[in-house]
Amino acid sequence: MKKKVYILDHELISPLAIGQENSVAALLSNASADRQIQGFDVSGLPFQQAAEVREDLRSLYASESEKLKAVCKVDRKLELIAAAYGKAADRLAPLIDKLDPQRTGVILGIGAEMIPLKENEEIVTTAIRAQKNAISELVVQLNTNTDRLNFIANPYDLYSLYLAEKFQAKAFQKSVLTACVSSTQAIAQGYDAIARNQADVVIAGGTDSIINLIALISFGKLGVIAESDGKIACRPFDNNRYGTIAGEAAGFVILASEDFVDKHQFNPIAQLLGYGNTLDAYKITAPDPAGTQMAKAISNALKNAALAPEEIDYYYAHGTGTRQNDGVELAALKMALGEHAATVPISSTKDRHGHAIAAAGIQELSLLLSCMKADLAPGNLNLTNPIDSAVNLLRENTKMTIKHALTSNFSFGGINTVLAVKNELK
Repeated sequence: MKKKVYILDHELISPLAIGQENSVAALLSNASADRQIQGFDVSGLPFQQAAEVREDLRSLYASESEKLKAVCKVDRKLELIAAAYGKAADRLAPLIDKLDPQRTGVILGIGAEMIPLKENEEIVTTAIRAQKNAISELVVQLNTNTDRLNFIANPYDLYSLYLAEKFQAKAFQKSVLTACVSSTQAIAQGYDAIARNQADVVIAGGTDSIINLIALISFGKLGVIAESDGKIACRPFDNNRYGTIAGEAAGFVILASEDFVDKHQFNPIAQLLGYGNTLDAYKITAPDPAGTQMAKAISNALKNAALAPEEIDYYYAHGTGTRQNDGVELAALKMALGEHAATVPISSTKDRHGHAIAAAGIQELSLLLSCMKADLAPGNLNLTNPIDSAVNLLRENTKMTIKHALTSNFSFGGINTVLAVKNELK
């Protein structure tokens, strides 16, 4: 018999709320974090708003070394994950005491590195004026740095290693970089590691921010970021949708084996029943419009979780509010769920907290876990003219019991990952 994989706890730093305990109140308020960017000068850019974490996070990692705190000023991903751990540290201390380091692993989804140009303006300017390759100059700076923490750019494994040190995790420390499904795949890989008896506990999640000049312009050129023109920025599943909101987030879930839970008599909040993962192999920046591989990922998640379509109480959509994603996602859902697609409640919350790219999956899974606990299905905040009247797109926050749910993320390159979750509190 297949062993169960449980979720013991979760934490989240989001533009919507600092700490998972504040998530439901933020959702119920129907507030959007889409505001004027404060982190850098956006003068002259068509994209001047984003879902930033506005709160000062420094108090959450105040006990860290002075070097780490200094690097957090230029490495937003590090600051976000350090804040997420700091928010949960006291609560998790009893759990950490029970961990076997050799049976504990960390897997994080992360975003592509963005060199903090404003902190290295002098290096870049000098290199350009001397007609040298500015990037080569930066590489020299990186290669001559002997410290793991770097003020220019940090190694991709830094974030998982950071959490590994905190949790004394020595089984493995892995990083996943698959754009919008990075943290979703990290959680799926954590599930596999426990199911295959490679670990008793896996800390899985992600950290990312695209609220910086390079990322914002890059995603803007792809046509997926809504321009700041006074209109409602993000309208998932609406005929008038025209883009998503740039975002940032960090968080993690604590996955544990059935044997570990029984041995230490923990009361899990949820069970990760399984997942589905497929690849379109269609186009690097767009999903296959046929939606067949998206549908297969949903169907595989159901199959691996041993669930029938009609057992799904809620579908947490990727729902970016872009022209290319939303219609295909609903078509895929109808292929996978059949008649049940007409009745299952469907919503996306990117209209509130934006798209955190590599951290999208962990942000939305954490919010789902909070919603399950509170008997809440969030509505689509800006939905006025649905693209499909044959499915149940929620327009308002709805009180309901969620026993089984699917949460989906779809990525550049046509990578599709879907998690199946069971509420253990009901």
